[in-house]
Amino acid sequence: MRGPLVRFAAAVRVGWSSSIAFASVGTALTTLVILPVLDIAFDIVMGTDLSSPDLVATGYAAALVALGVSIAGGVVGAVASDRMLGIFAEVHTRRRVDPVYWLSVAFMPTLLGLVTALIGLGAVLALSGGAGLSLFLVACAAVPAVIACGFLMGVFAAGIGVGLPDPYLGATVLGVFLPVLCGVIVPLASTPAWFQTVAAAVPMSRLIQALQAAAPIAPAAALDLAVAGVWAAVGLVAVRVAVARFRAGQRAVMP
Repeated sequence: MRGPLVRFAAAVRVGWSSSIAFASVGTALTTLVILPVLDIAFDIVMGTDLSSPDLVATGYAAALVALGVSIAGGVVGAVASDRMLGIFAEVHTRRRVDPVYWLSVAFMPTLLGLVTALIGLGAVLALSGGAGLSLFLVACAAVPAVIACGFLMGVFAAGIGVGLPDPYLGATVLGVFLPVLCGVIVPLASTPAWFQTVAAAVPMSRLIQALQAAAPIAPAAALDLAVAGVWAAVGLVAVRVAVARFRAGQRAVMP
């Protein structure tokens, strides 16, 4: 047990040292506060233009989806850097599946994303004048499930990306389509049936629907985690395929 913990701690220290979010006070404020709040404000404005039935719920949903996307994108970014340095190939040729590696690359994105999400949720509560307190508590209760979904989606996107010329492609696609497919701006209940069918295959879509409908989130969280687990399994299989091709000299996993 000591060996994995030492490896995890070492990887976390490296991630902390290489993070630019705390390079200065200005950088920290911009990364953790200003940009996230502006993103939530943009979603609320879009919801206003599209006559969203509950703008407070839109704000909370935007903060939660941003948390999931941030964690997934952070995992992809860390894996892409490791790929360029040759670390990823070294780790994954030695171990078929390395939970310590995946958890360590997710630590900093999770920490930063959690701080940002709590600030965003608090900003929505403040702007609502306290009227959305009950919904705020539901959104906070959903945070652990969102973190887990973000991590699993990051494993998927990073796994797909290691064998592609652009390792960031998966994170880009998630960032563009996840808010739409989760129904952040336009609730899924207001979309066509075929769109809801597509959204059912997307992690976090049920959580956001439960939040918007003020329904129990535990069943929705369980289903979303199951879907996200399938995504992560696909990503891990893609890693094994990419590493096998790398070892056979068929395609370079790193430049």
